[in-house]
Amino acid sequence: MNRTITSCLILPLTLAVAACPAEPPVADGDDSTSINITMSGDGDGDTGDGDPSTGDGDGDPGDGDGDDGMNCGEVSIAPKYVPPNVVLVVDASGSMVGNSWDHDLDDQTPDVTRWNSLHGVVVSVMDQFGAAMNAGIQRFPSADACPNATPQNSMCYNADSCITGSMPEVGVALDNSAAVIAAIPGPGAGNTEIVGGTPATRGINSAVTHLKAQSPDLARYILLITDGAANCMVGGQTTTELLETYDPGLAPAVQTAYMDDNITTFVVGIDIIDALVGQGPEGSPEANPFERLNEVALAGGAPKNGGNDAEKFFNSTNQDELLMALGLIIEDITECVINLNDTEEGPPPLSQVPYVQFFDGNTEIPKVDDCDNEDGWTWLEEGVIVTFCGSYCEDFKTGSSFDGTYGCPPPG
Repeated sequence: MNRTITSCLILPLTLAVAACPAEPPVADGDDSTSINITMSGDGDGDTGDGDPSTGDGDGDPGDGDGDDGMNCGEVSIAPKYVPPNVVLVVDASGSMVGNSWDHDLDDQTPDVTRWNSLHGVVVSVMDQFGAAMNAGIQRFPSADACPNATPQNSMCYNADSCITGSMPEVGVALDNSAAVIAAIPGPGAGNTEIVGGTPATRGINSAVTHLKAQSPDLARYILLITDGAANCMVGGQTTTELLETYDPGLAPAVQTAYMDDNITTFVVGIDIIDALVGQGPEGSPEANPFERLNEVALAGGAPKNGGNDAEKFFNSTNQDELLMALGLIIEDITECVINLNDTEEGPPPLSQVPYVQFFDGNTEIPKVDDCDNEDGWTWLEEGVIVTFCGSYCEDFKTGSSFDGTYGCPPPG
């Protein structure tokens, strides 16, 4: 798993207790926590035989367990996967059908539009990850942009080019693949369905408003996917301000969402070039889209490779690269990571760390050393942060219930 994309997703965990009490805890009337404790003793299942002379029924320690007499509570835990809220904010501007690309790097096949590729990639990632995230989609501009566009004249050189919905086309929900795909034009969409400018800030603002209305207990993400620099600045009045000028509000909007509302934005580019474009009255802003998207990626809190590369966002030059970028991001934000420090009880005592086990039904999940290539579980930080790996992670994210124990050292 690529752990350089962003910080690990911390998932809540239903725990019992995380210590080795000398005696079983007394219930406090709160049945929200399940406790399953097995006490070590003299092996006969009794707390004592009632004979004070034996020393094992009078409440005193030292009843034959071979240690210092302290009993260790074997604690049951029940990890629970909680899917994050994720809004795909997708570019539906005219350039997405006005420009084609060699999507499969095969000279023998015809080029397709950027929108054709984006649609196919959205279908793929929703099929793969729809059950692991609460997904929604926001397009910019909306289907209401350029209402008078025709196949012969799709250019609307006015404020209609910037119309964007104030709420996402589809709000976040689990297993939302069908709704997400139905809300956007199909792969063969043309210049009357995909038309207008690049009002990315308006799309971001809509997605942020929606995510802020959701439970703050769930992780919140935006995946901004675009093929160019933003225009249609909020508050712009003239055609030049709206269409020919780069919108400087995009990076601040993304940064505010990250800093104030804990909403992380990933930036994915489609065939972005590192050059000044948009000179002249053509309906696109004069800007270097590579430099501008680098700024947005840094502001969103999730630059590629921690921001250490010259390319801060996830650029793609063909459909496979676009699919790989989105797949890596979504796989990362739906990781099967459990931080035991974030639970009320905390991690297991050091003495119990070597005896932690997890089970899928009656089958023990193996502890592995290489989570990228093996199926099982492992510590990311021993005794504190655990993750499930491979097929177990996929099962965990799609509803499998795992159990575990903080086991105890053997007596003696």
